[in-house]
Amino acid sequence: MLNFGIPKPTNMKTISFNKALALLALTGALSFVGCNRAEEAASESMSKSTVVDMAAAPADAASPSQPIQPERKLTKEAFLKWGTSDIDKTHQHITALVKKNQGYISDDHQTRDEYQISSNMEIRIPAVQFDSFISAIENEEGRLDEKNIKVLDVTEEFIDVTARLKTKKELEQHYLELLKQTRNIEEVMQVEQQLSLVRGEIESVEGRLRYLNSRIDLSVLTVEFYETTSAPVGFFGELGKSFVEGWKNFLYFILGALSIWPILLLLGGVIFWWRRRKAKKVLPSGK
Repeated sequence: MLNFGIPKPTNMKTISFNKALALLALTGALSFVGCNRAEEAASESMSKSTVVDMAAAPADAASPSQPIQPERKLTKEAFLKWGTSDIDKTHQHITALVKKNQGYISDDHQTRDEYQISSNMEIRIPAVQFDSFISAIENEEGRLDEKNIKVLDVTEEFIDVTARLKTKKELEQHYLELLKQTRNIEEVMQVEQQLSLVRGEIESVEGRLRYLNSRIDLSVLTVEFYETTSAPVGFFGELGKSFVEGWKNFLYFILGALSIWPILLLLGGVIFWWRRRKAKKVLPSGK
């Protein structure tokens, strides 16, 4: 029987599968690029909208062609520093204030030196309570030595990460549909390998999105307060302290030397023996 070069059905299935697999990979890449372009367009529209004068807002709002501005995603951080007459009382007040505002303390440590006691606390507080929390501290403690507030706009990154997550999940669904249609073991393994890579990327993007949501929902406040225990002394006071410290160090040296007296005694005996022996060698040559 003549063979007219008609390909076997199995080869056609393999070719179709390879094409489908390549098409999915290409679709994922194009979708990723499309998300980036969409993100750039959204970012550009946000930048343009901030330049518009507030007086023209009603006229622009009436225009149906104006793009909808996405909700801004902001992270807030603050650093506050002040002095107090009772550091324990202030610490209790801050702790109670954190609980009242449904926050928590992520780091709390205290240091002490010769002149003052300092307490440093890192606090996570709901973003909606950020301003009221700072106002409560100012009303209670009065004048602050230092106040620094920083607000970061992460809207662009949030939109980008959300778009990437959507693209990756759509690609995952396409691979699952392709997996249902495959019967060949080799093809199943290829699809599962690609599916595993996509799911790993999804986990990574989801982790980043959770981190952004956490920073957006919970603001970070670092508070440092101190209590002065004694005022710094002048030049003559420092001179007297230096003399006292020098005398103490001299006494410590004597005590340290006495604690190793066996070694000093042995070392002295060795030196005495060596010098006596050297003297005996010199005497015959001098006669």
